[in-house]
Amino acid sequence: MYRIAICDDDIAYTEYLEKKIKEVLGKSERSSICKYYSGEEFIDDLELEFDLVFLDMQMGEIDGITAAIKFRKRNQDAVLVFCTGIQLPQPEFFDVQPFRYLMKNYTENKMDEELKNIINKMIENKKEVYIVVRNDGRMDKIAIDNITYISNIKRGCCIHIFSKKDNQCYEFASNKKLIDTYEELKNQSFEYAHNSYIVNFKAIIGIKNDVITLEDLTTLNISRSKRKIFHSRFADYLGGKYKRNR
Repeated sequence: MYRIAICDDDIAYTEYLEKKIKEVLGKSERSSICKYYSGEEFIDDLELEFDLVFLDMQMGEIDGITAAIKFRKRNQDAVLVFCTGIQLPQPEFFDVQPFRYLMKNYTENKMDEELKNIINKMIENKKEVYIVVRNDGRMDKIAIDNITYISNIKRGCCIHIFSKKDNQCYEFASNKKLIDTYEELKNQSFEYAHNSYIVNFKAIIGIKNDVITLEDLTTLNISRSKRKIFHSRFADYLGGKYKRNR
């Protein structure tokens, strides 16, 4: 079952969004949709493990970004979507890793298209994908979502892991070259930030002045030669819904 939250002080829009989500999900996917009409109500229910959250950017005392920051402290894996009528995304919104920005004036067709992408992302997130790492006769199976970045070493590459279960960092050596590992993972949201390492977009919590901050608080520089393609692919990953100051 998928657990979905809608937090918006516009009751009519909340009902509309719930209806559209159910239409996209269809009868084949079981889901539970919780509706909240204020940021305060949503925050009071943060112990629930949501797979998908829709947050209005402009609410009362607790707005969407404030609610999102509190939510992300408890849940880093859910798909987060901001809903907005006129407000443009600000740099601080980037830190909470939104997947999409839904404009409230979207046409029916556009809304259907966006919701299909969002629902597909939620379903994809529930399917854990692994990579098999071999080194000196040892074989390890690693969840791709736990990888923060992969760096080049003399005889292969080093896979850097951040486990959300125990908040610990781990490293696994692989005898596979970085370039070959990249070819295996480039369709799983990995990209070169530097000739010597590739970064998992899912692990990024912020980028400022071409310095990446990862969820384990590791910081990595984006090299000048990789800047353009890295920012382009990361924008595509986020949905291409806003421009960042670089």
